[in-house]
Amino acid sequence: MLNHGKGNKGMNDNKMNDNKMNKFENPARLAELDPKGTLIKAGLKENMTVCDIGAGTGVFSFPAAELSGNDIFALEISDGMIELLNSRIHERKILNIKVKKVEPPALPLNSDICDMALMVTVLHEIEEKTSMFNEIKRVLKKNGRLLIIEFHQRETPMGPPVEHRISEEVTQKLCNVHGFKTIDAFSLGTNFYGIVFEKS
Repeated sequence: MLNHGKGNKGMNDNKMNDNKMNKFENPARLAELDPKGTLIKAGLKENMTVCDIGAGTGVFSFPAAELSGNDIFALEISDGMIELLNSRIHERKILNIKVKKVEPPALPLNSDICDMALMVTVLHEIEEKTSMFNEIKRVLKKNGRLLIIEFHQRETPMGPPVEHRISEEVTQKLCNVHGFKTIDAFSLGTNFYGIVFEKS
């Protein structure tokens, strides 16, 4: 939850951003996730339009921008993360990442605009999953792809408590029920799994 008060807000946001950066960009985490290789494995190709839902510090948005060359929509709910993303985009002089603030339940995108959607360790945090899947279907083009990465549902060195995680089987069932067919599924090391779906 964001702190909307005054006074120490800037200091608190900076501390929150530093904590998230340390978590999201832990070298061991990045090595397992292998963002560029995983995006290629999921089918990302040149000139694809992508939405990165819950983009965080841009771990997947930046390699997606490099691989695609087309618009990458980095969607975030956190004002602190949005500020950080915009700062990094400016520093790196990247022109094709568009940062947009999410106001649930809607995604701030036009319909049928994206070739691929990403949710990296986000699904387990979403309460209104049906609304989210409906929005993803809306923004994806026909046969558009959805890449979901989540934590294995067992004790691992990284991640939330096991009871807060979603198993690979449940993730597949959720997506299949909401109109996505499974294309590929794979493990990303000790902590993560990835599943690629196609809008059906």
